[in-house]
Amino acid sequence: MQQLEMLSAGLGLLGAFLLATKSRYSGLAFVAWFVSNLGWLIFGARNAHWFFFVQQIGFTVTSVLGIWNWLIQPAMRGGTKGPLHQDRSGVSE
Repeated sequence: MQQLEMLSAGLGLLGAFLLATKSRYSGLAFVAWFVSNLGWLIFGARNAHWFFFVQQIGFTVTSVLGIWNWLIQPAMRGGTKGPLHQDRSGVSE
């Protein structure tokens, strides 16, 4: 269980770092958070931390929404830039 906690915490921190960098890899933060959320859901259920478990359900929903908005939807549009190559820095090209 300790390894699950370490993995979930590490992926949560990685997600925060990826988004904070405003790089072309920022969208992958939501993938890291999604996997982290799954780990925390397992942890919360196994330890009967039910309010924590419900919170993680909410975070999982936001992770799925982020994956949709940052990765899947742009890929479906088929733009010239891939979803990982979009400039999200707010600076016009």
